Amino acid sequence: MSSAEYHSANETFQPSDSYQKVKRLLDFESAKKLRILDVGSGSGALGNKLIGLGHQVTGLDVNPEALKCPWVMLCDVTKDWPVEEQSFDAVVCTDVAEHLEDPGHILRQSKKVLRPDGVLIFGVPNHFDLRQRLRMLFGGGIVHWDNIRHGQYAESYMHLRFFTLKDLVRLFNREHFFIDKSQYNFMGGGIMPSRFTPVFVRKFLLARWPGLFSGKFIFLLRPRTVDKNHDKPQVILLPATPRGL
Repeated sequence: MSSAEYHSANETFQPSDSYQKVKRLLDFESAKKLRILDVGSGSGALGNKLIGLGHQVTGLDVNPEALKCPWVMLCDVTKDWPVEEQSFDAVVCTDVAEHLEDPGHILRQSKKVLRPDGVLIFGVPNHFDLRQRLRMLFGGGIVHWDNIRHGQYAESYMHLRFFTLKDLVRLFNREHFFIDKSQYNFMGGGIMPSRFTPVFVRKFLLARWPGLFSGKFIFLLRPRTVDKNHDKPQVILLPATPRGL
């Protein structure tokens, strides 16, 4: 799966709000300015937002349309990334790994290009939330209900990998990353409408069963080092799904 195919398949989503996916995981609005690699930069909405906050951003995307942004490099992200090793404070890669035959490639390349104290923001959709499980149980097929809402069906479905939380933890461990922060959002458009479910109930359900009630899994990851004790991950619970997440 190329990122060009990915972005063309998702044009109906809300790219202008992509900052909502990542802003709670890292303080992009502090005084410290970062060098950031935006993997699968697409329309450039996220990168342009981060540049507006004073950061230095490089984007990678295989879609020539992305070159309208002068900070984007034409690149197949399934190959070696054509950037200098240990040169970035942060790598951001969301909604890309599920389209790749080898999602671990993102983690391995990120480790190469991150500075020793760098971080990776890594996000994928939850393909097994409660609504989707019920849909598949009653013969609805593998295509996620949210993709159906945006006009995708079996013949055009771009997802190759379907992750549970246990799958992701195993992947991170295998590639020697640890989870610093986890972000879960109460599934938008789910079978339990937010307006009828109190905030404390939504947060409880997310905390207790994120695999059932979160629409997306987004993490702040750090390369694992043998000489450092890692604290228990911070968990961010979003009782309502922001537009664009």
